[in-house]
Amino acid sequence: MRLRKALALSAALVAVALCAPNSAADIGNGGGAHPAPALPSRIEATCGDGKSTAFPIGARIRGGPAVYRAGGGPQTWFLDLTNTTNSECTAIHPVVVFTDKARALLPAHFRMEFEAPGGTFPVSLERSDRDEIIAVFDGGEAFSGFAVRGGGSLTVTVRLSFAPGTPAGEVVADAALVQRRADDGDWVGEAGGYRFSVEGPEGERGEAGSLAHTGPRDWAFAGGAAAALAAGGGLLLAARRLRTPA
Repeated sequence: MRLRKALALSAALVAVALCAPNSAADIGNGGGAHPAPALPSRIEATCGDGKSTAFPIGARIRGGPAVYRAGGGPQTWFLDLTNTTNSECTAIHPVVVFTDKARALLPAHFRMEFEAPGGTFPVSLERSDRDEIIAVFDGGEAFSGFAVRGGGSLTVTVRLSFAPGTPAGEVVADAALVQRRADDGDWVGEAGGYRFSVEGPEGERGEAGSLAHTGPRDWAFAGGAAAALAAGGGLLLAARRLRTPA
């Protein structure tokens, strides 16, 4: 279902424009005095005609492993973006929402980066007031968002690992796609349902190992990314990472 222009996102952007949030590099590290990454001062492009009941960007998460080992090396997965319109869609920023069943994950547990034209960039990580982990693909001032040509596709490579000591448990990753437009934004796509477990080092067997194959009934705790963001502080956290400097 196509979501209308995110007025709440716009309001959040206006509200946090009066603040000076920490840079992406400081997320999970206690913060700092660095300014927020700069984005283009104005983006006029739109994605789709705004009237369709379908998202203009089709999205899919694929290729990720079913198990991550705490303290293990990075694992790769992919976010496929497909432009269903005839016009180029620019300034596209994925926002991934991680929901763990125990609500025990913290930003410091994550090691996450993505590839984009110009290099490899870390995501900005924060915890929402609903205990989701919000991962924003902002990329700092060197990255103004993905561009997907009309009728074309683009694959974003994502690498994810978890720090030693990360709590074991089940996790669902959902992605919302936001087109950044000056002090506003549109939801332009959504991908959901990447389910995995975090487990201890190889050889350890804990609760996560026995729960990983219990089936769909155990995933009622997870919701769609757009719904999760809109439901609480996650929307403001995502917005403040995509703000335009005053």
